[in-house]
Amino acid sequence: MFISKKRLIALSSIIISVIIFAFLGTACYRYTGFITKGDFYSGYDFGFGGNVIIESFNIILVTICAILLALNLLAFFVEKVSEKPLAITNLVLWVLALAFAICAMCAKYVNESYNPTVSITFVMLLTIVGIISSFAPLFIQDKD
Repeated sequence: MFISKKRLIALSSIIISVIIFAFLGTACYRYTGFITKGDFYSGYDFGFGGNVIIESFNIILVTICAILLALNLLAFFVEKVSEKPLAITNLVLWVLALAFAICAMCAKYVNESYNPTVSITFVMLLTIVGIISSFAPLFIQDKD
């Protein structure tokens, strides 16, 4: 079975985006510095009076991952989309997602008392995998 590079790029980005959405659904943020207070929030808890900086990083990260997911779903089913522009667009969006994942991870009170999954670290690592999966097919030559 032969799978084209375009479908491989799209499928890898779809899978990585869905896994990032799952990791952001875990309780990974703590908006306050009080040790006795157990207020943990997921990456989707926007506007509950928490830290505005963390929420803005989350909103942008979720938006970039949603754009990546929608773009790659479209590219997976539309035949006229070529592989190089798709790979370059994915590469740029994954680099932006990495920047906001690093900003969200380094924000104060993130993962301070909650460490079983360290999901924001996994989100950052998955964005690096997304960069590699978008970057590698640009240099792989087809065997004809």
